[in-house]
Amino acid sequence: MNQQSVTLKDKVVLITDVGTDSGMHTALFCAGQQASLILNCPNEIDTSLKSKLLSLNNQVFFTNFDVSVYKNGELLIETIIDKYQKLDSLVNTPNFCINKSLENIEADEFYESLRLGLKSTFIVTKFACSLMRKQGFGSITNMTSDAGLGVENAIGYSATSEGTIGMTRTVARDMSKYGVICNAIAVSDFESAAVLASSFCLDSMQSITGRTFGTQDGSIFVYQEPRPIDTISKWGGFEVEDLESIIPTTIEKTLSDN
Repeated sequence: MNQQSVTLKDKVVLITDVGTDSGMHTALFCAGQQASLILNCPNEIDTSLKSKLLSLNNQVFFTNFDVSVYKNGELLIETIIDKYQKLDSLVNTPNFCINKSLENIEADEFYESLRLGLKSTFIVTKFACSLMRKQGFGSITNMTSDAGLGVENAIGYSATSEGTIGMTRTVARDMSKYGVICNAIAVSDFESAAVLASSFCLDSMQSITGRTFGTQDGSIFVYQEPRPIDTISKWGGFEVEDLESIIPTTIEKTLSDN
């Protein structure tokens, strides 16, 4: 998507936290594409970033809601309705990277990761879906990570990341009948993620939903969706003794075949 093509000129895009790397890059790309932007940041937005965004685009509206608070999510979407009467694209860009091991993390720190990541994404998505359901279109993109595949010393980060992906799949299924799509991006390359997130509100992308994409080193890839890879059955049900021998040999064979 070339910066000169201005493909997002008639689109209204909400980014939930431009204080994150993914939020900042997506905001800059969409600003260059002349989208109408609602840029939220729960803290004070960086002055130089604000100036750069306004130099690219005069259709930028800044808010500072803490969207982990339920009422604030509602107020944010009401603000968009009052100003633009529609929302083409919601990009959830939460800041939830708390890297601590299971041994060292405190309960409050784990809950904080869920508040910043899962809770805030849920709240804004819920109220955005209410609007998108009525208007009959919309794109939701959830920025996350691949930590849910299993990384060391990041129990809160991995739980929040994988929870976001599960939420994405469910929202996609719930909202498809209303013409709304929902996808997740596990971000390593912020610039590629920004372009990908922006592209989801284009007409040609409206059949792409419930998918998890990844970005790394200038590449964009899509993850295979989870599926059963083997099945064992026994008439009358299993005993523990059955599984003691069947499960290890079945798993070993399945893994070697795949």
